[in-house]
This record gives sequence, C-alpha cells and structure tokens, in this order.
Amino acid sequence: MRSRWVLTLMLLTACGEDLAEQLEAEASDCEVQPAVRLGEAPSTAVFLNAYYLQEEATRALRQELTESPVLEETFSKAVALGAWGVRTSGFNDARSKQGDSAIQLAPGVYDETSFRGLDWVLTRAAHHGVKLVLTLGNYWDAYGGARQYVEWAGLPAPQEGDSRFFTERAVIEHYKRHVTHVLSRVNTFDGIRYGEHPSVLAWELLNEPRGVGLDRQGEAMRAWVDEVAEVVHTHAPGHRVGTGEEGFDVSGDGYDAAFWGLMPSELLFGSSVSFRRNTASPLIDFGGAHFYPELWGIPSDATARAGARWISDHAALARELGKPMFLGEFGLRNQGDFSLEERRALYRGWLRCAWRAGVGGLAPWMFSYDSRPDAWDAFTFYYRDGTAPEHPSNRYADLVIEATGRTGER
Repeated sequence: MRSRWVLTLMLLTACGEDLAEQLEAEASDCEVQPAVRLGEAPSTAVFLNAYYLQEEATRALRQELTESPVLEETFSKAVALGAWGVRTSGFNDARSKQGDSAIQLAPGVYDETSFRGLDWVLTRAAHHGVKLVLTLGNYWDAYGGARQYVEWAGLPAPQEGDSRFFTERAVIEHYKRHVTHVLSRVNTFDGIRYGEHPSVLAWELLNEPRGVGLDRQGEAMRAWVDEVAEVVHTHAPGHRVGTGEEGFDVSGDGYDAAFWGLMPSELLFGSSVSFRRNTASPLIDFGGAHFYPELWGIPSDATARAGARWISDHAALARELGKPMFLGEFGLRNQGDFSLEERRALYRGWLRCAWRAGVGGLAPWMFSYDSRPDAWDAFTFYYRDGTAPEHPSNRYADLVIEATGRTGER
C-alpha cells in the first residue's frame, strides 16, 4: 500500500510540474521587440505596488515617531529585491480616515499632518534611491474615489465610479484645483516642491478610470484626460504623466482579434474608455494597463495566453505611438483558480513576456510589509525578515529578483 501511495504522489507531482511548465511557456510566448524605456528607467524596470505608504507614514507622525517603520521596511526591501521603484497613492480623500490619514477633508481643506505623511514618503524614497509612480485619485470608493468628489459637489445620488466625475464642470474644476495644490506643495522635510521632486518618476491621473455611463467611443474620457494631464504638465514639467487605466478599449481593432474574440469582450473592449485614444494624447507620456484575469472572467485555461497577449498587444500599440508601456498592476488571487506553483509559473512567464515585448516597466500587485495581515489583500506577497527570497511564504520575491536581473539586457 505504501509503495502505491508513493507512486501516486510521484505521478501527481510530475503532472503538476508539467502543468506549471506549460503555463510558463504559454505566458512567455511573446515576440522580442525593441525596448521603449520609461524615462531614465532601465528596460522592463520592476516596481512594487505599495499603496499604503502615506497612510502608514501619517500614523507614525501622529505617534510622534522619528522614523516610519513601514516606510523604512518597504523601501529597504524594494532595494534588496532590485526593484527600481514603487507605485503608491498620492491622495487620501476618505471621510472614514479623517483624523487618521485623510489628506483632503473637504474641497480645498487639508489636514497638514496627513499631508506631511506624503511629504515623508517622497523624502524617504529619495533617500533610498527609489523612484515613485504616484496616483492622484481613485475611480473606486477606496480612499474617497470619484464618488467623494461628486458628493462634495452636492450632486444627487453619488455612486462608486460616478461618471459625473468626468463630465460635471464643478467636479472637474475641483479636481484640477486639488491636483494643482498637490503639485505646488513644498515638502516640509526637504523643502522641494512636489512638481520638481527628484523621487517622482511619474504621476497617474486616476487609478483605474472606467467609462461606465460615458460615450461608447471614449471621447469624453479622452477630453478629461487631456484637461487634467495639462494641469500636471504645467506644474510638474519634468515628470511623466500616465492615465492609470486598465488598458480597456472600445473595440478589438489593433489587437489580436482572433484571440480576444474568444474571450469575454464587453468589459475588455466595450467599456467607453480607449487605451489607444488616451495613449495617443500628446499630453500622455506612456501607455498604462493592468491585468486581473480572474476578476475579468477570463477562463482559467486561457489565462496564460491572455496575459501574454494583453502585455504584447498593449506594448505594440504604445510602441506604434512612440511611447513606453507600463503594466501598472497585475495579479492572481492567493486563494483563486491556481496553486502557488501555477501562479509562480504564470508570473515568471508574464515577466519574461514583458521583457521580450520591450515593456517600459511593470509592477505586480501587491507587496506588503511583514506585519500587514495576509487577509487584507487577496494578492499579497512579501519578503519576510529572516527568510530567503524563494521561501514559499514570500510567494514571488525571488521572481522579482530574477526579473530585475534581466533588466537592461536585451
């Protein structure tokens, strides 16, 4: 009986290894294309997503600490992993966090301690030699979102992702004033204006803007992109500007139509926001996309190939426009459709695909500091103190190191 059990286990292990190899091969099946770099970043620069930095820095300030443990741990580990930068939030408009970490309490009313938390993020990033990609707001309700601006404008029945955020003149003008205020702020720790801060590589206009309720061709979204991007360029002329979008489009034209025609297309290619139209804007410096196949309804057996196509198609479209591509988020749930071994194979394949496709930069979602509970985010990975990067509890830390080892090599 024991020998039969051992044989069964060996067969299952072999099958698992074969599946992982197949997933990695499919996920990395991308043609080698010239690199289009994201500013001074090396080709296919790896960033870490760590949206929580301003929030945790502010809490350290309120405790009158002379150092933010979370900032130091996150930036130190980013450097140890070879990451070139960190993508994080440059906003906090949440009513629920007033008195804790909210920066904007009401239109034009700011909490100085919370703003100093963001000051600290910029200063410590510069100290560690880490570049930042900062989002200026959120489409979703988390930390305020579009709904909060619509509510502040006194409009009826505000909702998550409210389309009036992009069309109502009072809301647009408020957001532009806020963006101007942020970029004009002088950092209280180092005396450098945000719009000139050397730690900032780029600003994203909004996290994951969607066009629900807008015109089907993406024209309204493009008009909003142009108007807000002009404000950013005016006040941060040395920094790059991206949209922060997920890479959706209004049709499959210019993409691998044969492949995407087999996928659920309404979200991907019928969302009233156009990656092509937005990236073509002379005020946008790089194309942006995210990738969450499980959340988007992509079948498990097509996930590997879908990631390869999503990355390479968007990189090619951006390249045609003479711009780099930034894969600002991508991830698979820790308790989702795939085992850890399978997820690792997919991540390794997509990282290699991005390198082959000449992507300017990419950022897996989401890196965490050690004491942050794993359950707070379904996509968390770590580089835990006292462990080797390849330890299973870290999930993908060694893959980041592996990817950064290829950075700059073509």
